[in-house]
Amino acid sequence: MCRSQTCDLQLKGIVRDDDNSEHLGFAVVKLLYPEKIIQTNEKGEFVFGDLCKGNYKILIQHVGCKDTIFSIDLAKSKKIIFNLPHSYNQLKDIEIVEKKSDEILPQAMETINIKQLDKSKGSTLGEILKGVNGVTTFNNGATISKPMINGMQGYRIMTLNNGIRQEGQNWGNEHAPEIDPFIAQKITVIRGTSTVRYGSDAIGGVILIEPNSLPDSASITGEFNSVGATNGRLGVLSGQLQGYFDKIKGFSWRVQGTIKKGGSMKTPTYYLKNTGVEEKNFSYALAYHGKKFNAEIFYSQFNSVIGIFSSAHIGNLTDLQAAFNRAKPADSLAGFSYTIDRPKQVAEHELVKFNFHFHTGLRSRLYANYAYQYNKRQEFDKHKPRNNQLAELNLPEFDFRLNTHYGEVLWEHDYINRFSGKFGVQGMYQENAYTGRYLLPGFFSGTWGVFALEKYILPKIEFEFGVRYDERYITPYVLEQNQFVRYHNTFNGFSCNAGFIYKPFTNLKTSFYAANGWRSPSVNELYTNGLHHGTATIERGDKNLKTERSLNAISNTQLNYKMLETEFTVYNYYFNNFIYYFPGDRPELTIRGAFPVFYYKQNTANIFGTDGSVKYNFPFNLYVKIRGMIVRGYNIDDKQPLIYMPADRLEGTIGYTFKDKKHIKDSYIEFVSQAVNKQTRAPANVDFAPPPEGYMLVGGNLSTTLLLKRQPLIFTVSVTNGLNTIYRDYLDRFRYYNDATGTNITFRLRMPFTLYNKNKQKQTNK
Repeated sequence: MCRSQTCDLQLKGIVRDDDNSEHLGFAVVKLLYPEKIIQTNEKGEFVFGDLCKGNYKILIQHVGCKDTIFSIDLAKSKKIIFNLPHSYNQLKDIEIVEKKSDEILPQAMETINIKQLDKSKGSTLGEILKGVNGVTTFNNGATISKPMINGMQGYRIMTLNNGIRQEGQNWGNEHAPEIDPFIAQKITVIRGTSTVRYGSDAIGGVILIEPNSLPDSASITGEFNSVGATNGRLGVLSGQLQGYFDKIKGFSWRVQGTIKKGGSMKTPTYYLKNTGVEEKNFSYALAYHGKKFNAEIFYSQFNSVIGIFSSAHIGNLTDLQAAFNRAKPADSLAGFSYTIDRPKQVAEHELVKFNFHFHTGLRSRLYANYAYQYNKRQEFDKHKPRNNQLAELNLPEFDFRLNTHYGEVLWEHDYINRFSGKFGVQGMYQENAYTGRYLLPGFFSGTWGVFALEKYILPKIEFEFGVRYDERYITPYVLEQNQFVRYHNTFNGFSCNAGFIYKPFTNLKTSFYAANGWRSPSVNELYTNGLHHGTATIERGDKNLKTERSLNAISNTQLNYKMLETEFTVYNYYFNNFIYYFPGDRPELTIRGAFPVFYYKQNTANIFGTDGSVKYNFPFNLYVKIRGMIVRGYNIDDKQPLIYMPADRLEGTIGYTFKDKKHIKDSYIEFVSQAVNKQTRAPANVDFAPPPEGYMLVGGNLSTTLLLKRQPLIFTVSVTNGLNTIYRDYLDRFRYYNDATGTNITFRLRMPFTLYNKNKQKQTNK
């Protein structure tokens, strides 16, 4: 079925002067690797033939213009217009246009682009990522979700927001990443151990939140988004504006903001009391792009108020057991409300980033990054203090403040004797303080690491090798017998990886990746001790936990042949000292009520599985896609399944793409059905409620782009749980108390716009 790769692609180009659009004849065009040099004809045209699929860097030189390097992704033959900046110095000025292509990694990776994001805007980050193979969510009720990759979540998944690892009070399973998804132009999920490049907390994978590149030509553009949803009567408004200073060469900027408000979520038969959400987020960026030096300042602030389902807080042990057995919660007669009362959580996250970027040569760059993050999290119990004076103050039971300083120096080079790689040093320092009741100790923490990563690139195969060393210390002040005791923990270790990507044909790619990694126990896994209001549970850490170590292998195959698109992944993780969250023998009664108790434990474990997708595009604009996932987790020491592993699931999509018309384009409709099995591979008789039955959900998406003169308006309508099915999900911590949400219809509008574009004005004036 497949032909061997013949490397018969063509890259055709036209070289023009950026200032006056004049075609530049007899310009020198140099392909840096493999090295080829040609000249444009008198019309500024050139052709490179016999090229393979891949990324190419092209140096273009012409008298009167700046020597410029362009980076091109070549998946099929194409024709490109290259605009050379005019130069009055004319001699030896070299500007590198940093249009970096997506890096190809041997791990399984998938990117959600802007068109795919249109289907899910207004949702949480966890819900957005559920469209990626191998990704599910671990939920805490209707409004909080954390991504789970290949059956792993929490400290095994690292999230990078605009290139900086997100650091917050993420010790709680209900502490979702404090990131505004509207800031993202694309989101990339890397599955498989990535500890060499990103650090010891990336055993399970990495999530990259990437905004659009700032403009590099005189313009002012923007985007407006609005979202409305029926369930929770949710409303979201978001917008951004960005531009390039025409009179101050090299400077560009962006401002962005989002407001969000939702009320009580509804199951098929009742409202979930006190499940509203509010968000107010904004960010701005300022960048300078020079010949050999780039700099950027980025600031973002995320503010949220999230209500916690009030029926999860129970007064006594008898009522708690009754809640576990009851089909509906005690306050199932509650109506809709936007009011967010106790219990609730209030979170604020600030990020300041400074990025410096130096070109150390035509094929190398030096990056220096510094970031400061401030995270405040307040949690409020359902009941105020009995003391009237304290009750009037309405203070939170927990008030945590985390300060994080992060620095990185990275040197990166391209294609030197077939090698491409990066070398880096990273460091992080944290201080965490709290007021209120004791749950988690205040602490100081420091981490540093050094790594080297190299690729050896051949026409059909790429090899990658990497090694890293990390050290981490944690100094907590733990409350024991009414006094604070200072502990000091030190952890260190090596990580390494090896892998390859093999591309025997233009439409087939297969990869294999093996790595070992490690992570230290987190502060909450070691020392948490008390009632956690956000999850309505009592949690107990274990200060004797040891370093968790893993061996991982993952293989991914992608085939695109004519109308067929397929992807399959298999993986296996073997853990020594795997740390996990486990239910206690019985609930516990406190002065605040009765709550389930959970402990942190450690065992030898094995997590393995497979996932994949098949899509077929019929010639009459119809397409069908099927994707599925199987995950298995096994506790080797206790000879039983691991708790809280995703159940098997299968999803089918059938869609139709409409033909473009004069004022309507990119229109499609699709119907989606997902079947999730009952989790029968859970440890027996240890949870407070058995795994719920399996379920099937149906939904769909409808989208079109309407062109009003030259203004595009992208409309999208999405339906989830279209049949209003009553169900509970095994990975929802609040399944003990309530059903999952019912039908939700979401309406979205995205309006990109251009207020000013110098290049278009020049063409209009001609």
